Amino acid sequence: MESVHSKILVFGEYGVLHNGMALTIPFSKFSGELCYPENGEESAMAVLSNKGIREFFKHILENHTDDTFKLNVNKLSKELDKGLFFRSDIPQGFGLGSSGALVAAIFLRYLEKAGDFKDELKHLTMDHIQSLKSYLGSLEGHFHGKSSGIDPLSIIINKPLLLKANKEIERVDIPAYDEAGKNVMFLLNTGIARNSEKLIKQFNTACEKEDVQKKMETKLIEYTNAGIMNFLNGDTESFYQNLQKLVKFQLDEMHYLIPEKYQGIVKQGLDSEDYYLKICGAGGGGYMIGFTQNWEKTQELLKDEELEVFYRF
Repeated sequence: MESVHSKILVFGEYGVLHNGMALTIPFSKFSGELCYPENGEESAMAVLSNKGIREFFKHILENHTDDTFKLNVNKLSKELDKGLFFRSDIPQGFGLGSSGALVAAIFLRYLEKAGDFKDELKHLTMDHIQSLKSYLGSLEGHFHGKSSGIDPLSIIINKPLLLKANKEIERVDIPAYDEAGKNVMFLLNTGIARNSEKLIKQFNTACEKEDVQKKMETKLIEYTNAGIMNFLNGDTESFYQNLQKLVKFQLDEMHYLIPEKYQGIVKQGLDSEDYYLKICGAGGGGYMIGFTQNWEKTQELLKDEELEVFYRF
């Protein structure tokens, strides 16, 4: 069965809830696929996964009758009875799209007109992308309570995607990967799994205060949007200036989304200007995303942390 990859939301966490931009890129290190148990060692994991998909199946039956993206629920039901499960090494609760990958895998396998859809993927219109994103968001809502749909959409398209402030989505070219590039983007593994739904609710509760809401709609959006455009346009000087502002804003105004241990590490980067560390996805743990122009010094400063480069330019 078809394998799907994880993704990284490089910019846009929470800003997308306030009409901000977002940029997501594929991350092929982790992947998942629907399959059947091959041996006894997989049986326990397969049973647990199968049970989870059955709960998701109920959500599909009760909520999704969209004729544009009609799923073959009879086929899914029969394959669940045969022991179907989702074999995945995408860490759950770490911001790399584990639930989005499952939604994407289900969609690609059970879409009744999957063959036509895959042909259309090469020439998706803006209206089609919008309706697909909305539908995928309603599917993924089973896992998070509310979902933008950007995770499963980016996993299905498997290309860098820019979500614009007016909700338009387009494929974009990002700076060419350079193995010896000075600009390094990396992941820091906090080792802390988190619950996205709870964190999003916490953020929304904070935004019920008018002054907080205004800050999110102005400063958060300003720094995020500017950083994305700087990155896409190759303006590294302005990119790091806006990145510094964004990270400081997260530390000052969204600190509850950064594990306490890592607030000091974020501040260390800001003070030294050797690296900038921001939340990834819902925050609260999982992975954090780092940026630096001095990778060797950053590795020294963060020698006790698990780091992994995912892009250089």
